[in-house]
Parts: sequence; C-alpha cells; structure tokens
Amino acid sequence: MSERQNPLILTIDDEENIRDSFRLFLEDFEYDVIEACNGREGIEKIESEKPDLVLCDLRMPDIDGLEVLQFIKDKELDTPIIVVSGTGVIGDAIEAIRRGAWNYLLKPIQDMSVLLHAISQALERSRLIAENRAYQEHLEEEVGRRTEALQRTMQELNQSHQKLKDKEEKYRLIFENLQDVYFEILQDGMVYELSPSISHFSLFQRDELLGENINTLFPSTQNRDRLMALLRSQESVTDYEIYLQDKDGTLIPCSLNAKYMQTIGSQLDKICGTLRDITERKQAEARIEYLAYFDALTELPNRRLLLDRLEQNISRARRHSYYGAMLFLDLDRFKNINDSLGHPVGDALLKEVSKRLTIDLRTEDTVSRLGGDEFVMLLSDLGTDPVKAAAVAQHKAEAIQSRLAEKYQISEHVLHVTPSIGVAMFPSNEQGQETGNDILRYADTAMYRAKDDGRDTIRFFLPSMQAAADARLAIEKELRYAIEKNELSLYFQPQVDQLGNIVGAETLLRWHHPEKGFISPATFIPVAEATGLILPIGSWVLRKACEYLKVWEDAGLPIQHLAVNVSPRQFRQPDFVDQVHSILKDTGADPALLGLELTEGMVIDNVVDTIEKMQALKQLSIELSIDDFGTGYSSLAYLKQMPLDILKIDQSFVRDISTDASDAAIVDTIISMANHLELRVIAEGVETELELAFLAGKGCKMYQGYHFSRPVPDKEFTKQLNAGTVFH
Repeated sequence: MSERQNPLILTIDDEENIRDSFRLFLEDFEYDVIEACNGREGIEKIESEKPDLVLCDLRMPDIDGLEVLQFIKDKELDTPIIVVSGTGVIGDAIEAIRRGAWNYLLKPIQDMSVLLHAISQALERSRLIAENRAYQEHLEEEVGRRTEALQRTMQELNQSHQKLKDKEEKYRLIFENLQDVYFEILQDGMVYELSPSISHFSLFQRDELLGENINTLFPSTQNRDRLMALLRSQESVTDYEIYLQDKDGTLIPCSLNAKYMQTIGSQLDKICGTLRDITERKQAEARIEYLAYFDALTELPNRRLLLDRLEQNISRARRHSYYGAMLFLDLDRFKNINDSLGHPVGDALLKEVSKRLTIDLRTEDTVSRLGGDEFVMLLSDLGTDPVKAAAVAQHKAEAIQSRLAEKYQISEHVLHVTPSIGVAMFPSNEQGQETGNDILRYADTAMYRAKDDGRDTIRFFLPSMQAAADARLAIEKELRYAIEKNELSLYFQPQVDQLGNIVGAETLLRWHHPEKGFISPATFIPVAEATGLILPIGSWVLRKACEYLKVWEDAGLPIQHLAVNVSPRQFRQPDFVDQVHSILKDTGADPALLGLELTEGMVIDNVVDTIEKMQALKQLSIELSIDDFGTGYSSLAYLKQMPLDILKIDQSFVRDISTDASDAAIVDTIISMANHLELRVIAEGVETELELAFLAGKGCKMYQGYHFSRPVPDKEFTKQLNAGTVFH
C-alpha cells in the first residue's frame, strides 16, 4: 500500500450515478476517490495513479471489467480489485475470482456497510502483503549479515583447530562416559559419530547407527529438516525439543543442543551436538499442565477451565444474540455417604456421577467439577429465543435429574443420590453485562433455592424463565397426551399454477386441543424438537401423508406432488432414509409423488452427511426442496452439489414485494438463480393478485398461499383434487 495520507480508490463504472454515489460515500470515510468511465480509462489510471484499491464493474463498453482484471493479473500488480456488478450470473463471478478479483459484490448495494467492510478488508490484506514483502527483504539482509558473522567465527575456529586436536584424547574419555548422547551428522545426513550412551535410553547400539542416515533416528520430516537446516544455515540450537524414534517405533522426547562445525582442510562439514532424554520431564510438565485445568479425581475440567470457557461463551452469546445456560448441581446428602462409608467410597461415587453427566454431552458443552460434590454443566448456543432456550435447559436438567437418581453399585454398597439443580441463563437482560463469576453465582443461588424447596428439584435463577420452563413442561405433557389421544391431524395447502390448477400440496400438522382449541405449531413444534417428541410425530406425519397419497392415487385423483416437512432432528437420525423407505413400502405410496422439504439451516449443517442422505433419497425417486429459501445462509457452492428439485421462496419476501424494493430484488434473484440451477420455484404466502402478477412476471410458475386456499382438512382437499383447480 502507498504512503498517502488517505487511501486512494479508483472506481471504474460506465454509470456516472454509480461513480458519484461511491465517491460521495467513500469520501465521508476519508478515502480519496478517482474515477474512470470505462475499462480503458481505468487501466490508464491504474498505471498512472497507482491506486490503493479498485472498484470495478464487469459490464462496460470498449474494455470490460474482466479485461481490467486480466491486465492487473498479467502485470502482476498487487492492487486489490473488488468487482461491483449488477449481473447475478454465477459464471461471471467465478471468472472474476479466477482472474484475481479480491471480492465480488452485487449492485445495487443495499447495505453500504458491506462495501465499506469489503474495502477495509481488502486494504488491510494489501497492507499485510506489502509488510510481508518488506519483511522478507529485511530477513534476507539479516541472513546475509548473520552469514558473514558465522563465516568470521569459522575462521576463528579454524585457528583453534590445532589446540582442539591436542585435547582430543581427553574429550574421547569424556565422550565414552557421557550420560547424554553425543552425535555428529554429515552434510548428506549420515551419522558420522555417536556416543555409546545411545543405548542408555533406547534399544539401539552405537554400531547399528554409525554410517546410517539420520532417517533411522528421526523419521519425522520436521525433525530431520531442522537438523539438515543447520548444515545449510550454519546455525546453532539450544535446548530444542525433538523426537527420536526408537527401534520399536517408540518416540522418545529429547532436548537437542547442536552446532554446525567445519573441519579445517576437510570437506566433512557436520552438525555436532547432544541429545538428552527428557521423557520424565515431559511427563511431569504434562501432568502439571493437566492439573492446572482438570480435576485430579474425576478428570473433568476444573473451575479455572470452566470460567475460561464460560467467558468465551458469554462473549459469543452477546455477539451472536443467542442464549446459553449454566446448570449448578449439588448432590443431596452426599456428606452422609462420605462420613458413614468413608472418602474412598465417596470418591468412587463422584467418579460415577461424573461419567453419567458426560453421557450424550455435546462437543460444545462442558461438564466441570468445582470441588466436593458440586458439579456444573455449561450449555452453549441454545438458540436466539430466550423462552425456547430456557425450555432446552429445563429438559436437560430433568434428564440429568433422572439419570443421577438411578442406583449406584460402589463395591458392596448400593447407593442412591439425587441432585439439586440451579439454572442460570445468559446473557440476562435484567442483570446487564455479567461476568462468568456472576453467572456461576446466579446458578449457585438457584441451586440453594432448589435445596430450600425440598431438594431433588430444579430452579431457575430468573422467575420469568422459571415460568417459561413451567409453561414448556405443561405443553410437553399435553403434547404427549395429544399423541396418545390422536388430537393431531394433517391439513393440506394446495400448490397451484397461475390459473389455479392444483399441481401439488404441502402437508401441515395441526393440533386441536379439546379445551384450548387450535394450538399454533409455533408453540408446540419447538417443544417437540427440544424433547425428542418430534421423532415419533415426524414419523407419524410422514406415514399418514403417504397413506393419504395412496388413497388419492387409488381414487384416480390428479395429485402430482405431496410435500412433507422434515425436522432437523428427524433428518439427522442415522436411519432416516431407511425409515422413509420402510414407510413407502408399508403404505404402497408412489415415491415419485412424495416430496420432502428441508430448511436451509438443516442442509448446511454437516454438508457431507446431508448430501449423502439426499442422494439416497433421490435414488428412491423422492423430490427434495429447500423450504423458506433466502432466510438462512445457504452457500451456492453447496446448493450446486445437492440433488435438489425445488426452491420455496419464503413468505416474508413475498409479503412485501409490491412495496419493498429489496424484497422484490431478492425474489427476482432467487428465481433467476433457480432457473440457472435448473430448479423449480414455489412462492409461499401469496395473498394478493398484485403479488401473483409480480411473481408471474419474473418467471415463477408455482404458488402457494391464502390467495388460492388456506390449509384445509383432508376431506376438503379431496374435493379440491376432484375439481382439479382452486378458484381465486
């Protein structure tokens, strides 16, 4: 990057209003801006003005943006270039990146902070590249200076050679009785000399290694390269840790002290040094390091490591607006066991408790022993909804409560213990900017409230979250009852073409409570997900939908496609594909008429597993669609790999397409992208003729929404199928 007071940015665009808007915006952030109206003028200014960064359009007369990119690449210039183009063609983006674009942004840029961030990131990267180049030049100079110094040292060593020769006999006596291993290695890597002490800590004998290559002792490329680098650079090392490989393959940690040596009048340049076995030291260091962060009895993380992870979780939770939970557990009446049966029995019980606490523990969560009979479980990333997060924490606490209450067989003793559990959620709006110690204290307070309320109970630190957990528990109990009493049913919302002809339907789950009436899926589906009830519910929905599909097929009704939503937890089951295949086989439904709808978040979580399952489902002839597309963070690279058939535009974009230019642009982009990927598009939530006209004008051919039909029971949908159309 240049030494200008302000970075100089060149904008290349054939639209003057674009150049003006960029200049006015960037000058507010203390950037100097120059302009070019086409690629030819841009290349001239790149050569003459040497800007720090270039913003370049792709589609321009005369010389386009790709040729500008090629010019910079051919000239091997370090100038960062960001493509800002109105074209959404993926091929253009790929070609721009191939020719050296540092970033690719789509016009119009709705959020200029994105542009500002891209510029800042590119300038910083350019600065680091320049600094690295300067550092490399400085390093070469420094190596030259050091080489000269070492050469002078070697001259002095040559002068001392005769004196060293006189002392050779004395040193040989020392050599043969060393506890450390003395060695000499030649330029070609051959072991030239080795003391007999090599057999003190390895299975090798001296004679076995003399004349052999150092590969025998140091098979590790890193270790071997370090030694050979000494021959090339004439360096020395002190107390350098290196691993020697024994005859049986065992790696022995050693401390290396070595120096490059040159014999006067000889070509036998070599490394002379010593190796010391530091196995015991490494074991002691590892144990000390381990005990600094882990409990010696249970081998769980201790308070220090817990607080470190908790502080990181609190910071991430604030940054990404999600919630976590701290569960503080104390074993009820543990002191009685310790006092009556002794500490060995108590310690064995604590070990067993720690094992049960780590069952089904997610990799992002932590179980810690604080001391005595106090344990803590840190739950990370429980979602952005505080009520749902509290529900997950409540469910986890209940699972722990149940697991720890099972009997323990300790030697000849059968023991029973129960936990009192305090739960503190973070971050807490009521408490402000809490520290890890604050959260730990809140959970501790809630734990003591649990003890005060009769032990073997769960209490939340915040009353509002306790109420939420109670409400979730009530929903869970009622939902279990609803499953048993067949209160759940399926509704169907038609999917139609522009004329209202039915081309398919989406299966929707409904719960009609005998006292409360219809309960929103938004209320009970998260509870089902958190408790695992979604698995039997999801299986029931899929089976029931296939049964309806078979009935309609046998009746000769024109059902072309029936979509069923799949939950993330259901999809992640290892045998999910087998379950689907079994249901299709049992019901006799045609798999080619069945569609499964997956969410964006689901498909990008563990992409390898997702693609594998999707390919297996496609082999069954099942159609696959992405539901609510545009609301998540799908990668185009991943989408291209996935065997998809349909993209469903989320109703949140459709709702405002007639009034919100951003939503209209997003919908237009999704439709264009889907056409490029040869995918069909269904627009959800179509409610007005104006929305329908806009979507049809953009090339969308399938629709779903209240403008055509609300979700209806099976009998009503059967009538619609008989009619073949939905009038609007």
